[in-house]
Amino acid sequence: MRTSVLIVILLAAALAVAFFIFSKPAYPLTQGDAEKYFLEDLAGKYPDAGVREVLEIIPINTSDGAMYYELKARVTKGLSTPCPERIDVHYAYPPKNFVAQPPEYITRGCKICLNVPAATCTIAFPEEAIIASHTYNGTEQVALFLRDNSDAEPQAVFAENYNGQPGVWLVKWISASTGKGYQVALSRSNNSVIEVATYSS
Repeated sequence: MRTSVLIVILLAAALAVAFFIFSKPAYPLTQGDAEKYFLEDLAGKYPDAGVREVLEIIPINTSDGAMYYELKARVTKGLSTPCPERIDVHYAYPPKNFVAQPPEYITRGCKICLNVPAATCTIAFPEEAIIASHTYNGTEQVALFLRDNSDAEPQAVFAENYNGQPGVWLVKWISASTGKGYQVALSRSNNSVIEVATYSS
């Protein structure tokens, strides 16, 4: 008899804990709560990422009057390397605390345009520009420079206008040991190399 009572008590306790964890919180949800918990979850899931930042938070009101937030974050590993990996992560907060959608790989395996046809690809992110700056046709000397200078690090900056060209990524590769490197200009919309020039710091 005592064993069955103990089992019932333990079962009731487990159900209470499950209800507490998976039910909507009774307190008002705030955007700050959503961002805080999202960043904590990202830190736990991607501890080796150099960049973890929330890009977008959208409050959503459901038809039954409930509210939740849709969040999008950027997670980047190896931003200072020739082949950074970027993942876009989407969450909903709560309704069941965090409901994670599959991550979307923007760059992976030193490749860009993973989710779109090459004909419609644009260089939208710095990670893509870094990879394109040494893998696209016309950047062979940059690839050789990186092979011979393992300490070279990239800096990608977007320019609205560069020498009369609209929408240009400028990627500088500098070797700290030599003070030399390259600057590669890439067209964002045309997904192509504009110029490759030597660079000295």
